[in-house]
Amino acid sequence: MALSFKARLTLWHLVAVAVILAGTAVAADWALSRAVLNQVIDGAVLTLAEAEAAALATTPQAPLRVHETPPGTAAPSFARLDKFVQIIALDGRVIARGMTLGTARLPASPALLARLRDGETVFETVNDFEEPVRMVSLPVDVAGTRYAVQVAMSLDDAYAVLGSARWLFAAMAAGILLGVGLIGVILTRRALRPIDRIVARAREIGESSVGERLPSPGQQDEIGRLVDTLNDMLARIEEGLEVQRRFTADAAHELQSPLSRLRMELEVTLRRRRDIGEYEDTLRSCLEKVERLAILTKELLTLARLDAEQGRAAPPSVVPLGPLLDAAVRRLASEAEKRHVSIALQPSSALSLSVRCAEGLADLVFTNVLDNAVKFSPPGGQVVVDAAAEGSDVIVGVADSGPGIPAEEIPRVFERFYRGRTARANDRTGFGLGLAISQAVVRHHGGEMSVESAPGGGATFRVRLPVGS
Repeated sequence: MALSFKARLTLWHLVAVAVILAGTAVAADWALSRAVLNQVIDGAVLTLAEAEAAALATTPQAPLRVHETPPGTAAPSFARLDKFVQIIALDGRVIARGMTLGTARLPASPALLARLRDGETVFETVNDFEEPVRMVSLPVDVAGTRYAVQVAMSLDDAYAVLGSARWLFAAMAAGILLGVGLIGVILTRRALRPIDRIVARAREIGESSVGERLPSPGQQDEIGRLVDTLNDMLARIEEGLEVQRRFTADAAHELQSPLSRLRMELEVTLRRRRDIGEYEDTLRSCLEKVERLAILTKELLTLARLDAEQGRAAPPSVVPLGPLLDAAVRRLASEAEKRHVSIALQPSSALSLSVRCAEGLADLVFTNVLDNAVKFSPPGGQVVVDAAAEGSDVIVGVADSGPGIPAEEIPRVFERFYRGRTARANDRTGFGLGLAISQAVVRHHGGEMSVESAPGGGATFRVRLPVGS
């Protein structure tokens, strides 16, 4: 069974704390062992060995013996009661023993005797004695002969202390781990409680209630920023759904109108027999409506494809600007001539530049903008096309001499299916999709479109595209 995020967070927290405690306990045990064995015990046996060696050196002519009591009439030294003292020759013979040693003897291996002959003080742990002991062997010269003073101390008490310390470390670690675990569970639940509320609220939000928002925790921390980000995303989704609904309704309306007229015209024609000329007129009228439907369908498919590719990087393609504008001008020359409108392509050094855009889509953009300018220019009017380089972009301007765009209509010029009062009043052909498609293409390639206009002063559309390199 998969663990929840809370359980995983708590588990990883406990594992991390357990590793830290284990490392701390091992380090503390190592430090305590060194302090007890090396400093306390080694220091005690070395001090007694040095004291015994000093006593031997003060009476070099006397027989060698272990000094159980200090000179004078003082009582026996308590420092000797838990230690074993032995004096040996360097051939291994025992010369003298302390009372605590009895008849036993401390070990003296050949390797130890060799090191003593070299004048080395040797510390070692002896486990094969009657009990584990820590022993020091100190070479001493008496009357020209080298002997060794061996002092040993039992490790049972030290091992007992270290064992108790280990149990204490384990108990403390278990207590700390339990306390940290409980605190971690409580803090995790408190920290994730706002997320639980956000999840519960998010599950209630559907397509019909996308206008609702997630509850804000009231703090601008990580969770607060997460809620703000999700609410911004919901706002974008709501906007996208609204655009989709409006687009679907407008598309259905635009499709329904010619289809209704087409059906009505066919029904009227089929009500009675007619001569060939009337049938031909009806078929030509129907063909015009079908062509109009085909154009609308093509534009809708173009918009759908652009929407599907939204957010994806456009394939890089460097297109020369001059030939691109020349081709668009030639394509609209016949329509401009029919409307008695001239198209002027201003000579500019910028026309020798290139833009980064898919060639076919760039041609579609400039054709749509030029077609729009020619369509709204009066007879005898002029459309001026110029270009300029600005930083890392190329700006292409298309200015017409039409009636201009009212200020309240400018924000809606690039909306899908939007047609201004001038277009509706003059019964201009089109569906209100050309500029929307052009803006979608330009944005898809990292550019932007804008429009400037004054009533009666014409309109200027500017297309900004990344410069090609």
